[in-house]
Amino acid sequence: MKYKALCYLDDEQGRDAELIMPLVCFAEMYLNCKVEFAFVWNIHAIYRKKPDIVLLPNTVGSQWYFEISQYAAQQGIKVFALISEGNFRTNGTFNYWGYNTDKKYYQEYLCHWSKRTRDFLAEELPEIAEKNVVTGATGFDRYITDEFPGRKEFLKRRNLPDYKKIIGYAGWAFGKIYSDTGRMEIYGNHKEKAPARIKWMEEQMYKVEAFLRELISANPDILFILKRHPNETHPHITKESLNEMIRLQDLPNVLYVRDDEPIHELIAISDIWTGFETTTAMEAWMLGKRTVLFNPDPDFVRDKVHKGSVIARTTAEAQKLINEFYQTVDIEAFHTPDKVQIRKEVIRETIGYDDGLNHVRAGFYLRKTLIDCKKENIKLKFSFRYFKRFLGLRIGSFFYIKQLFIRLPKFKKTVWIFERHKLRNLKVLRKRKEINLRKYYSEKGLISIEDFEKFWQTTI
Repeated sequence: MKYKALCYLDDEQGRDAELIMPLVCFAEMYLNCKVEFAFVWNIHAIYRKKPDIVLLPNTVGSQWYFEISQYAAQQGIKVFALISEGNFRTNGTFNYWGYNTDKKYYQEYLCHWSKRTRDFLAEELPEIAEKNVVTGATGFDRYITDEFPGRKEFLKRRNLPDYKKIIGYAGWAFGKIYSDTGRMEIYGNHKEKAPARIKWMEEQMYKVEAFLRELISANPDILFILKRHPNETHPHITKESLNEMIRLQDLPNVLYVRDDEPIHELIAISDIWTGFETTTAMEAWMLGKRTVLFNPDPDFVRDKVHKGSVIARTTAEAQKLINEFYQTVDIEAFHTPDKVQIRKEVIRETIGYDDGLNHVRAGFYLRKTLIDCKKENIKLKFSFRYFKRFLGLRIGSFFYIKQLFIRLPKFKKTVWIFERHKLRNLKVLRKRKEINLRKYYSEKGLISIEDFEKFWQTTI
């Protein structure tokens, strides 16, 4: 039997697209699935297309993903979801429900990145302990399986000079303090300590901006790629927020990137990957990059990930590391035994596995979910609320003009919807991913479903 799957995304590129796409390709190649994509705003597509199963990057990271999981489950349709932000704190300070106001998981399994988070949530919610499984972080598979465009191709596409040296910087979400929704998140996470947190964030932002400005100005022959944090602002907010990078974008050797370039391509073309505090350091390690954190005040509460990078407290220290790299093609302090060990531990504790096959592990649980799909349990109920959204999207598309909508108070919050809803480039991403995966499977001796069953027997 051919299974019909409907996969929801809020963008055609970025974190969620990258983590769900290898699973989609595997499902189509080996699990007898036909997967169709839908934009998160179009929840009515569940009623129209009547899928056997709904696929999601997560069910708690946004209001839309939660509503999709809720509506699908209420119709008797199985929901299979991954976890987009799987490196969460297990000390009791993390809100693992997110946007899930029902405080009930509607997906069949909670596909954890690591045993650490699996064990934590199984203990927190013993009534659904059996739903918690370890698959590893599927979004990190691309650093093992995929081939990325080279530096010359990237610079040509961006109409940039042929820089011989490139340093990348992953932004922190400082911009949250300048938006209502961002401050609401801070207050939700830090409660009575939120005012002090906001004050600290603003102080650090200006220090890091000054740090970057001095370093960039002192190295005119180096292109600095400054990448805005993807969760700094919500997609419906069109006004640009202040952060540690935006006032540096006009410097001649700076490329300020918002959401228009995949993070893995930026890491791949950089000589050194830097940040204030960033989990993308792990992605850089998997691509063999040296990582340096710019921390004028390094003593603050954060995850273990930072211990695997070299920390520069001053621009003089940072400059010394940069000079060392371009003289020796390495940074000695990056290879101390403690940092090497920390990086191994962080990868194991954070993303589970670094063999490029986390999506195949997730595929084991997806196959179990598909086998349990029963069409007779599906009882589709028309939702006028979601039909109205769908109709508004269809009608609005005929009249949408970005420069007009962005100036109208009641319409500017919909710009992100009309800009993204067609998910135009997913076909290109799917095709590229499939080619890379077929090649990688062949290298690993994974050709038939029987080969994957043997793999599952040794890893699940």
